[in-house]
Amino acid sequence: MESTKKNKTVKNFKLSEKLGNLRAVLIGNPNVGKTTLFNRLTGSAQYVGNWPGVTVERKEGIVRHNHEKIKIVDLPGVYSLSPFSPEEIITREYLINRNINLIINIIDATNIERNLYLTTQLLEFNIPIIIVLNMSDLLEKQGKIVDFCEFERILKIPVIPISAGKNIGIDTLVEKIFYVVKKKDFENFKFNQTIPKLSIYDNLVENKIKKIENVIDDLNKNIQNKNFILVKILEGDQIVISSLKLNYETIKKIDEIRVLNTIEIEEKIATGRYNFASEICKRIISDTGKIKKAKISRKIDRIITGKYTAIPIFLLIILTIFYVSFGPLGSLLEESVRFIIENGISNPIIKILEQFSVNKIIIGLFGAVLGGIGEVISFLPQMLLLFGLISVLEDSGYMARAAFVVDNPMRKIGLSGRAFVPLLMGFGCSVPAILSTRILESKKEKNLAIFLIPFMSCGAKMPVYLIFINAFFPDHKVLAIFLLYMLGAVFAILTSLLFKNVFSDPSATMIMELPDYKIPSLQNIFLNMWERIKDFLERAGTVIFGSTVVIWFLQSFSLSLKFVQDSSQSILASLGNFLAPIFNFCGFGNWRACIALITGMISKETIVSTMSVVYRSGEILMLKEALTSEFSVASAIAFMTFVLLYPPCTAAIAISKKEFGSGVLAFLSVSYQMILAWIVSIVVFRITLVLGHF
Repeated sequence: MESTKKNKTVKNFKLSEKLGNLRAVLIGNPNVGKTTLFNRLTGSAQYVGNWPGVTVERKEGIVRHNHEKIKIVDLPGVYSLSPFSPEEIITREYLINRNINLIINIIDATNIERNLYLTTQLLEFNIPIIIVLNMSDLLEKQGKIVDFCEFERILKIPVIPISAGKNIGIDTLVEKIFYVVKKKDFENFKFNQTIPKLSIYDNLVENKIKKIENVIDDLNKNIQNKNFILVKILEGDQIVISSLKLNYETIKKIDEIRVLNTIEIEEKIATGRYNFASEICKRIISDTGKIKKAKISRKIDRIITGKYTAIPIFLLIILTIFYVSFGPLGSLLEESVRFIIENGISNPIIKILEQFSVNKIIIGLFGAVLGGIGEVISFLPQMLLLFGLISVLEDSGYMARAAFVVDNPMRKIGLSGRAFVPLLMGFGCSVPAILSTRILESKKEKNLAIFLIPFMSCGAKMPVYLIFINAFFPDHKVLAIFLLYMLGAVFAILTSLLFKNVFSDPSATMIMELPDYKIPSLQNIFLNMWERIKDFLERAGTVIFGSTVVIWFLQSFSLSLKFVQDSSQSILASLGNFLAPIFNFCGFGNWRACIALITGMISKETIVSTMSVVYRSGEILMLKEALTSEFSVASAIAFMTFVLLYPPCTAAIAISKKEFGSGVLAFLSVSYQMILAWIVSIVVFRITLVLGHF
């Protein structure tokens, strides 16, 4: 715990301190609209999801009002401040150890009682609080009325009704934030944190808290946020107790105080909080008797999450997404972009260079770069369609149901339904997907999820699949893509079963709030699409560009650094021929395919740009013909299978090592994926040959 000097309390607050140095924290349960409110307050362009756990680490922004500003920190969504999950640890440690001037506690107005459990813990901090009732506009539809004045009177703190999604009440909240932070009568505000008439704990618990306080005071311990710390000590919170560095005799005294004859003290404290929340709701919530709108979400869920309908509907939705993205519409958009790149950019530039009699080596370089990057960019529309449709499912509230639906099946392979979130994110990019495994409470479950994420085909693999599918299966694009994605899921399941006894944690639980269905926000969808496509565009302008230039150079010059007309005499061919025998068993033992797979370790899109360079001289329409002459149907399928299963990009591997916390596990993961890809591609190649495809 930091020193008293570093951790200023409300009492020590100085009005001379610049507002720009002040800090407010935004905290609430998962899925109460916290990140949406953060975006409204700060103007940050952050992705907003509709499932619990979207905020894994805090995010910071600035709230401005009348030329003044306050820093606001978006803390992870938590149900309580008990140290059972990474979110709870991050949030609690931040509240305890940082200088915070205001807590903004956001509550779901449609489920106040459940949200107030966290509020009872926040009230124990020596920090001013504002309660924000989000989605207040939905109360009338539920036939309920909240007496906001009574709510404020009971808690003696501001209560602001808003609707973050509809931008209602935000201006009022901002004014209240600055008013509370600048309020001169801080001692009075601090006094008002006490709860009049209503008490959270009964006399027995209160007496024990007082006894522990006396023990601590005897040691001359000057503790910040003392009330919260005392309750945590009574609960037996070992993290808090260890941080105080108490001696053996003191700990013994505390253990004696904690003893109860009939019931665990933790349960006694929790019961007090639940009863407190229940009593408040009885006082402030009343029914109008006029429910304007039936619970449509519950009616829909009878089908969407039904015992016999849930899985078929889930598969149907996924298949529909693939059809829209890769069917007639996606193909039309892809061909349009390809035509624009070829006739509007690539060919005109090459013709201009030829007219000015530019050296053929330079022309070749431009052709390689334009062809490589253009080939990758041509698949951008289909990626946008895929990410956009997935965003619609996320923002509508369906993805939380999907996690709920797959919870039981996933437990059979050693995971909880909560792991569905990072696995799903793996279809976008492995790096954020691996980072999102922090929402998993069990270290073993987290490690297993990281092991499986590379089998979820990231967006970077899609262009690789499409260049082969366009060449060999142009009439069956949707089915081919669907089968590849499902094949990845199948091997993820098999891998999970294989390592289940190593990584499985039977104690892993899932608490998942099912939000009401809603019409997806266009802003959220566009932000999500942008976040997922931004990295792709950055790589196209940096990694893919750089690797294309390097590949062109290695293909155009021999080991003696002489320019060669025949690429088989190049540096690249020498390296590829050295590795080719390894892949002869897979059906693609040629130096060009080997080089493409090597560069694919940098980023998977680089496979496409590499093939664009090594299989042709830059003209976009030649790549299809080059692939069909170099690959058979069997070897093409084997190659796509290898790309599906072999290790992800170097960035994902580096993040995996960090999240594993072990270089050995990272090496095991990469080795397993490489060996599996090689063996399975051999099997797929042989089976396809047996089936008659040469």
